[in-house]
Parts: sequence; structure tokens; C-alpha cells
Amino acid sequence: MQPVHITRLTSIFALLLVIALNACGTMAPAPAPAPEAPKAGLWSLRFSGDCSGQEAESLLITQLDETAIVFDEFELLRNDAGEYLGSAIFIAPMPVDGRDIPYEIRYVLRASENGGFSGTETIIEGGGHGLTCPVELVFEGDE
Repeated sequence: MQPVHITRLTSIFALLLVIALNACGTMAPAPAPAPEAPKAGLWSLRFSGDCSGQEAESLLITQLDETAIVFDEFELLRNDAGEYLGSAIFIAPMPVDGRDIPYEIRYVLRASENGGFSGTETIIEGGGHGLTCPVELVFEGDE
């Protein structure tokens, strides 16, 4: 056999090998699905730190996007730092004398790696006394 025929046969064999290997696919694992973007629905507000004894609260979040998180009386707006901030003022009667005392609940939340949000809930009584608790918002399901 002449060298030209050997080169052609080698080229043809190499081409057939490449085609066969491409037909087999790849051995690389399938890519992991992208995490689902947070969305409106049923969420759980969980307390931690010194407030870990508090029971988790279920929240129906009606709006959740890159501009706001909205639930109950709260509208937390996103700032330039990526935090969602907002508060609401409530009135509660004092157990001792029945006087109505205003109090404010403030939230500062930031998106967390698990697809939820973490931050703080601060309750400030009318007299200026406050309690800050670390919180986490965890998605529980669609509406």
C-alpha cells in the first residue's frame, strides 16, 4: 500500500471515530436546575437568635418582585443596597389600664442563598422601647 492510501484510510478511520464518539453523547452530568425565583404565595416567617422561642408565622405574600414584598399591612420596598425595608404602625390596649398604645413593626430583609429572605423584625413600643429579632422568610407554597 502506498503512503497516500494509508493517510486516507487513517483519515477516514479518524472521521468515523469522531462521528461515533459524538453520537454517544457526553459523560458530563446534567446541569443542575437553576434555583426558582422567589414568588408570591404562602411563606413562613421564622424567628431565630434570642427570639427562637417565638412560633413561626404564616404569611400570604401578595407581591414579591425586584421592587417590593407585600403582605398584610406591610409594603417592603427594595433600596439600592438590595434590602427590602418597610414598617406599619398598630394600636394595642395596655393590659393594665386599657390605654391604647401605638407600636411599630419594622422589617429589613435581604435575599438569602436558599431562595428566601433573612434579616430583622423590630417592634418598637410607643414609649420607644424596642425588640429586634433575627428572622427568615421561607417559601411554603403557591396560593
